[in-house]
Amino acid sequence: MNIKVKGGQILSGELIPSGSKNSTVALIPATILFDKPVTLQNVPEITDVARLVKILEKLGSKIVWDKKQKSLKIDNSKLRFEDLDKDDLGNMKGTSLLWGPMLARFKKVHFTNLPGGCTLGARPLGPQYDSFEALGVKVKNGSQSAKMDATNAKATEVWLPEMSPTITENILMLATSLKGTTKIVGAASEPQVQDLCEFLIDCGLKIEGVGSSILKVSGGKNLKAVDHQIYSDHYEIATFLAMAAATGGELKVNNALPHLFNHINYIFSKFGVNITYKGTTAYVKANQKLKVDNHDNSALIVRAQPWPSLPVDLLPIFIPLALAAKNGQVLFHNWMYESGLFWTSELTKMGANIIMCDPHRVIVTSGNKIHAAELEAPYIIRAVVAMVMAAMIAEGESTILNADALYRGHPHFSENLISLGVKIEEVS
Repeated sequence: MNIKVKGGQILSGELIPSGSKNSTVALIPATILFDKPVTLQNVPEITDVARLVKILEKLGSKIVWDKKQKSLKIDNSKLRFEDLDKDDLGNMKGTSLLWGPMLARFKKVHFTNLPGGCTLGARPLGPQYDSFEALGVKVKNGSQSAKMDATNAKATEVWLPEMSPTITENILMLATSLKGTTKIVGAASEPQVQDLCEFLIDCGLKIEGVGSSILKVSGGKNLKAVDHQIYSDHYEIATFLAMAAATGGELKVNNALPHLFNHINYIFSKFGVNITYKGTTAYVKANQKLKVDNHDNSALIVRAQPWPSLPVDLLPIFIPLALAAKNGQVLFHNWMYESGLFWTSELTKMGANIIMCDPHRVIVTSGNKIHAAELEAPYIIRAVVAMVMAAMIAEGESTILNADALYRGHPHFSENLISLGVKIEEVS
């Protein structure tokens, strides 16, 4: 899918954000833990959900997906174990989140191919294997396959080699089946991890330390199936706030999770953007003057870090804010992915002044007027979003080629923008 975006636009209006993609791709696998129906509410209509639904149906699940009501009823009472291959897994890294609950329920995993994912760079699975092995799981992995056996797994203390949401969620889901207390040290605390924890607590699991880097899980007890309301997607909320600010528009975002936005709003403030709240509704006022905070005469540094700091996936949406500012310099640092910023070279086609320092850092110098261009999108959700933002503030009409990654994270993306006054068109 290619998209055309007209420049010189102003995004304004009101938005209800979708359910969290990252929460959903953990919560759907978590239903494997139950032999009774579980209903998830506020489910986003994205390709990753469709992929997981297809996998569970292959394993014997009965699923009713009401897209209009945004609900997903999953009955895993007749779930059976089967090998999963490349055709099942597709290009989706999140399918590795099936490992923890499959080990908890079936005591085994067999993937004849390994999950794919965004083109962000190396995303090794070794730390996941190491974490499972620390709980007594036997792991046999090849270059493109993985076999695991949790027959002798036991609750114990495990130190995670990375503060990774995926690893944390997998270990958490396996720990539900292990008698005794599993202590997870170095746990990730991102909103999607908190969402999963809240779901499991509602189901009767005792978890201490939610939102911190140490989780204590009392497993080995029967869980009850419940309905669960998925968090709003904080990535989508931040994305549309940034789009409104970049274009000088006025936006109201409902269900905006203000308790999660302290540091994200701090980064917005470094570009002269003020986000205000009334209850759970976020507001961007019109005509905010974008500026780069270079108060000490050095480049502003915007660095992604583990939660509760700026999530690495949100780093790209601040690059167009730097392009829209009148002057200043910003050093953007993606410490996690060595291919996470190469796409910024496409923005130089628009006249953007961007210098790549190394695989993890770019310097953006504000002040250049940017013009329309034809851009080649990477398979990185927020990078494509950033290209759309750049096209919205450029002169002329831009074309973004191969923009399909948008729909891995943003349901009805173009429709939402059109409802907010943006001239955007999807073309084949």
